[in-house]
Amino acid sequence: MKRAISFILISVLLFISLFSLASCAKNKSDENDKLKYYCTFDNIFTEMIEKYNKYCLKHYDESYQIEIIKFENESDMTTKISTEIMTDGGPDIVSLDQKLPFEKLIDNDSFADFNEMMKQYDCDLDLSNYNSTVMNCGVYNGKRCIIPIFYSPNIFITTQEILDDYNFSGGILDFEELWSGVEKNNSEYSLFGDKKLNIRLMYYFINKYVDFKNKEFNFKSQEFSKELDFIDKLLKNDNTDENVYYNIVGNDVCMFNLPQSMFGGSIQSMSSCYYYINSSKKTPVIIPNYNKTYDNLSAYVQYGFAVNDKSNKKDKVLVFAEYVLSEDVQKYWCGISENKEFGGTNVLALPVNNIAFEDSINYVEQNKKDEESLDSADTKMLKDYLEIINNIDDCMIYNYGNYEETYYNSSVIGEIVNKYLAGDISKESFISQITSATEFYLTE
Repeated sequence: MKRAISFILISVLLFISLFSLASCAKNKSDENDKLKYYCTFDNIFTEMIEKYNKYCLKHYDESYQIEIIKFENESDMTTKISTEIMTDGGPDIVSLDQKLPFEKLIDNDSFADFNEMMKQYDCDLDLSNYNSTVMNCGVYNGKRCIIPIFYSPNIFITTQEILDDYNFSGGILDFEELWSGVEKNNSEYSLFGDKKLNIRLMYYFINKYVDFKNKEFNFKSQEFSKELDFIDKLLKNDNTDENVYYNIVGNDVCMFNLPQSMFGGSIQSMSSCYYYINSSKKTPVIIPNYNKTYDNLSAYVQYGFAVNDKSNKKDKVLVFAEYVLSEDVQKYWCGISENKEFGGTNVLALPVNNIAFEDSINYVEQNKKDEESLDSADTKMLKDYLEIINNIDDCMIYNYGNYEETYYNSSVIGEIVNKYLAGDISKESFISQITSATEFYLTE
């Protein structure tokens, strides 16, 4: 009898042990089934992921969620991503705000072709319902390697009074015309009220002479040399005091501002920006950022992502893509959703979803009508803003808001730019060095 009881007890314990092991294995399997994303800190993209994970629990299951794996520093994270993604590991998705050599990774076929993914898994996402100019900036050699989620016009804001002071016409930012006005004005000035933004403009200028998709660049042209002379004068004669808070209206005036630094980047915040400037008895003016071609209007991707080609969960990535590109989610993050729990509605500018974009325009107009405040300032803002948006014919994958932090700018030419701006190397040496560094980056 005792033996029988002992046998039963041992059997029960063995069953419990096996069940526990099976449960552990199941939990481990579920965790491994999740998509993976690496980061060092929380931002808008991780917030999108967290909300998506909650969405998965309602509409799918935990295996569709994205596990956010955090690193202590950016260097360790980017090294790990670059190493793993070239083999058979790494995160399933990477975001454009990560300091990665995207051009090199694209060249090495490290990212999946989103078009092929949609075909393989019968995804009914119709990309014709999205802004084609913005979406096509992620197409390289016929492959859709990058998926933009939100974008912003590449613009500054100023006042007509400032433009008049410097005899600036108010078209696209033109270094020669701007320097001529500054020189004639013969007074101290601050371009952006922040020298970090001066350097950002320098990087942007250099990048406009690099065609990353076709691996072409031309720093030895007369055009580049001439433009370099003018931007060099503008930056080196800038009198910005880092201890002073500048604005385009008020006592300490800078010449230009980023819309995001005033009231945020959304179209609603642009309305607030115009109202603020008008209430200061000034006339707001939008200035498109520098471009080699004078009539070219550009935008930049605020948030976007790419898919690791080695991922074996591409079907689940498509679910995430459908989610972030959906009309409701796009409207939510641009601040025009009925859901009021999110307070940072002015961070993101424009949705790539065409319906969400139209709704964002209608939202501003309707709100102003409801408040009986659709005055001449609001009308002018919508006219000015939409004229820019509707004529954008170029878009870059990198966010201008942290442009100096891209891999090419920070790791390839960063040290050379710093030396030149500090006066440590000549113009000739600068051109020679960025030519060599860029050629090595694009071709090796």
